[in-house]
Amino acid sequence: MLIIVLGLISGLLLGITGGGGAIVSVPALVYGLHMPMQIATTMSLFVVGGSALLGTILKRKQVAWGKGLIFAILGSLFSPVGSFLAKRFSESSLIAGFAILMLIVAVLMFKRSNAKSPPLNNLQPSAPKNTRWLVVIVAIFTGLLTGFFGVGGGFMIVPALVLLNKLETKVAAATSLFIISLISISSLANKVAEIELDVKLVLIFMLGSLLGMLAGNYISQKISNKLSQRIFAAISALLGIYMLIDSVLKFAV
Repeated sequence: MLIIVLGLISGLLLGITGGGGAIVSVPALVYGLHMPMQIATTMSLFVVGGSALLGTILKRKQVAWGKGLIFAILGSLFSPVGSFLAKRFSESSLIAGFAILMLIVAVLMFKRSNAKSPPLNNLQPSAPKNTRWLVVIVAIFTGLLTGFFGVGGGFMIVPALVLLNKLETKVAAATSLFIISLISISSLANKVAEIELDVKLVLIFMLGSLLGMLAGNYISQKISNKLSQRIFAAISALLGIYMLIDSVLKFAV
């Protein structure tokens, strides 16, 4: 029952914000089901990838397919590198790194919730040439993070698509789901061969996340972007602080 609830919450966040499912699912699996970090991040990729794929189908009319595909290809090429690097770190180090990532995400999301959106008529159809290298860097870094921590990277993808590719927020969120689904599949292909998973648990977790995605997609149409971002920021901050304290205590022992 607990694993369905955890999957439901992860899918819900992903559906509302276009990212963030793994920010909840990884600590939930580590602390709620006492899974090792490596297994938790791999299971998280099933949830993130499956939920993002469903979200892409639901929001297919809003997806910027061309820009999303280029971003996803770059990220997919580097996700195996992230998986390789993760094996070189201890469990406590991975938890501490994930906690710091969550706190960074919380700060970024809170800043986004307070930022004023520019008028639509000021947006350009494509990014200036000097910003395209930034898109490449963000795509590569997203792939590395996906492989390393099992996160989708929506917290980076959405702002990058809005600020650098000049997409509207809702289009960026939908495109982010498409990108996350492809990068997650690429990272999973590398991880699954090396880690033994409980197939039953994975399927139950995915079921919960898919139901959460459906609910999140509905809720996202009813609430403001600012509210969803602030809720996400608060959850990320609380979980990040808890995980960081826990990892510090483990290092001290």
